[in-house]
Amino acid sequence: MPNGGSDCCGTCWFNGKNRGEKGYPESSNNDLEPYCEIRHVPIENPFWTYCANHPHRRPQRDPIPIGPVMRSDHSEYAEKGYTRIAWIASPDTEEIRLHLLDILDRLPTHIAADRYPARPGLAEVVIRQLGEFKETRAEKKIQWLSENLPESWASVARAALNSIRAVD
Repeated sequence: MPNGGSDCCGTCWFNGKNRGEKGYPESSNNDLEPYCEIRHVPIENPFWTYCANHPHRRPQRDPIPIGPVMRSDHSEYAEKGYTRIAWIASPDTEEIRLHLLDILDRLPTHIAADRYPARPGLAEVVIRQLGEFKETRAEKKIQWLSENLPESWASVARAALNSIRAVD
């Protein structure tokens, strides 16, 4: 079976086919179709579909959607054979915004729990999503991150700041 990494929907406890188990559970050998229980969408290709709520990123089982659902891009332009691109945008509710702000406030703790090497990691997804939402409550914290984190994350924070500060 094709596998785009062990952090895919095919191994996620929120995939209804897996009946609440993570990894490659025995319970996934059933007639159920892959379906994301927290985003309420069918998953067409679960071993090449991803989100930041996967157990490798959120080992404490976080049912509040974080960031977009991503798929692998197998196009000729994709770096190293494939990249992850947004497929379904993040839902935008006050509950989700408050959750993202909470994660942002405790980012070092969450970064330490996210040990999966494939990008984007949890911190990057949270910072980008707050930028896309133009969430002004995150501005001061993201400003600090842009000035104090290593360049790979600081550049993400600067882009989020630009979005938050942009006048529509």
